[in-house]
Amino acid sequence: MRNTLNISSGLVILVVIGVFVGSSALFTIDQAEQAIIVQFGAPVGDPIVDPGLHFKIPFVQEVRRFDKRLLSWDGDPNQIPTRGEQFISVDTTARWRIADPLVFLQRVQNERGATLRLNDILDSVVRDKISSSDLVEIVRSKDWKISEEDLARAQVAAEEEEEILMQEVVSGRGELVASILETAGGIVPDFGIELIDIRIKRIDYVREVQE
Repeated sequence: MRNTLNISSGLVILVVIGVFVGSSALFTIDQAEQAIIVQFGAPVGDPIVDPGLHFKIPFVQEVRRFDKRLLSWDGDPNQIPTRGEQFISVDTTARWRIADPLVFLQRVQNERGATLRLNDILDSVVRDKISSSDLVEIVRSKDWKISEEDLARAQVAAEEEEEILMQEVVSGRGELVASILETAGGIVPDFGIELIDIRIKRIDYVREVQE
């Protein structure tokens, strides 16, 4: 009788251990995720991009999950001189995604690291493009038609603003933004990132220029 109880208890323990080990070996990835398996701190195998049930070695390997969805970046407003040396405050925003989770893990680790890297890249590219552009190219689109109301408002505001409105625009804000996207978009793949779009949210004269 005692032997039977011992055998039964042993089987129960084995079953519990088997269930625990099995649950540690299984993990799921949903539609909005992608993952990398890491063993002793080093990536193992290819990125897991298909949703569903997947396997890993229990207690030895861990799963690093990354978002598949579009993510947003918002830069801090920067004071930048134009080619004509008018200082303006430029506020930009962008959308990006993790295109290569393995490179992303190796180069920036996580979304915080990616944000810091994007801060450096996008702020630098925006500064370079703004400082090499005339103010009229930054504030106006190439195909913008000047209305009588715009001209009247500019005349009331300042002679300089009227001059800006009357200038011919060869390359406007749309072309400027496209150039920023092309330049920055060629850099970020080195970090496993794809830059989807970038937008200038707001442009203002800095206070000293306004005064």
